[in-house]
Amino acid sequence: MTNLQQVHKVTDEWFHKWPQTDSYRASDGCVYRIPIRLTSTNVVIYGSANLDEVLKEFEHERYRPITVGNKVPVQIWFNNFIDTDCGPADRLNPYIETWYSFPVTPKSKPLDLPYETPFSYNVIEPNALIWVHRVICGVARDGDHRAAQAAILSGREVWGFPKHPALADLSFNYQNNDCIEFVGAHLDRRVISMCITLPESTNEHVTVPVEAQTGPDTCLTPQQNPFVAGFIPKQTRYGQAFSATMHFSTWDLNTDTLIIHNEEHHYGALLKSWEFEPALKMHCKDLRIVAFKPSGWDTPSSDHQDN
Repeated sequence: MTNLQQVHKVTDEWFHKWPQTDSYRASDGCVYRIPIRLTSTNVVIYGSANLDEVLKEFEHERYRPITVGNKVPVQIWFNNFIDTDCGPADRLNPYIETWYSFPVTPKSKPLDLPYETPFSYNVIEPNALIWVHRVICGVARDGDHRAAQAAILSGREVWGFPKHPALADLSFNYQNNDCIEFVGAHLDRRVISMCITLPESTNEHVTVPVEAQTGPDTCLTPQQNPFVAGFIPKQTRYGQAFSATMHFSTWDLNTDTLIIHNEEHHYGALLKSWEFEPALKMHCKDLRIVAFKPSGWDTPSSDHQDN
């Protein structure tokens, strides 16, 4: 296990740009590296959601979703993390995760962008903040519960990710070399399932190499309403860097399926209430990502320290 871990995290030159700057001792007593490093294979489904329904979640927030043609451009991420810093340093620490996110702006600066093609839902807007709204984590097929639990704990305590504290039952599997199937349950209730033909196996796919770094406070987590969510992660702003070769194609009703259930309230029922409609899909097998120390962590200068 150690040798495989070295291949991904240490000898990969891309990660050399992001040396350790800090560490965090979580409530379980484990120390987590910052910035945290992750490698994964991923599917992202881009589509539209009903603005009025999504706005119900923002009554107590200072932000609101950007819209595209008066629809909220939601991304549903299905993440098969292969090697991460979530857990012991001598292990690969794989886990599976799904979240949904979308861009936001302050309520004083609402922004509606035009809809032109399904790619319009992959919003690239310099004034946008990246808002992760709900997350559930589960055990990888070749892993154990420690990595998933560490991902939940460190994600909630360091970055304020809205990760439910209970492990989910998630599976991410390649089928016949040209399809991916994801099935998710949480709290013994069905949540979400999808099966897609890989974009790169279609004739009209678009491949985009991506190498990017956000601003230090461009990513954002909710403040949350405790009466809705049942718990409150802290609202946090932070930055990320990532690299991947992304393959895109439009959603195909003949080959692609997405089922969202309303049995579980934290993730599935909320997303279903938004009337999400898929329009675009993405697959990558080489996502490398780091998440930096939250921008709100401040070290006082000597001029400002108490006498």
